[in-house]
Amino acid sequence: MRAHDVIDLLFDAEPMVHPAVIEAYEKAASLLRKRGIRFRPIGGIAMNLAGAGRPTRDVDLVVSRRDWHQAREFLQEIATDAQGIRTGLEGEPENGLALVGPHGVVIEVWPEGVTHEEIARLRGRYRPHRAGKLALTLGGDDRAALLNAKLASYLSATDRVKDAGDVQSLIHTWTLPIEFADNLDARVRGAYRRLWRGEV
Repeated sequence: MRAHDVIDLLFDAEPMVHPAVIEAYEKAASLLRKRGIRFRPIGGIAMNLAGAGRPTRDVDLVVSRRDWHQAREFLQEIATDAQGIRTGLEGEPENGLALVGPHGVVIEVWPEGVTHEEIARLRGRYRPHRAGKLALTLGGDDRAALLNAKLASYLSATDRVKDAGDVQSLIHTWTLPIEFADNLDARVRGAYRRLWRGEV
């Protein structure tokens, strides 16, 4: 094997998500399906499910605002800690937006409609950008939704450079053309094209 082939293998190798995180996701997903609650994985777990794995320590899920409190209550069944994690998001369930699940994996349950600006502000990392107005959604194509979310997070927060890397990984994994930008929200299309070209 030639040296540049070895280097290509090293750079193309995708990290595996820890089995404990996958188990926590599978338990949460199974419970929500059993209860008839529709959800969409986002964040690092969605990256791994998309085949563009990267290390992640938590599980992020989106549910409808109507089902938010009920979903959070149902998931308490797999919590390892009675105390939930509160973020201060308006209308947050009494036991918090997040729970500590199996193996100490944090499971965050976000309501559909929360914007990336709201999330960045909660974290104290907001950067003004019109993409911050993009909201978490259960609707539409899964690929476009994940790319929209990753790009909006990157553009509207000061500390989310890894989201730009995630977009590049998705472009590579899914072999997306630059024209896929037309499927995305207009507020993130320019960033997608720049990342596709390797300009960021």
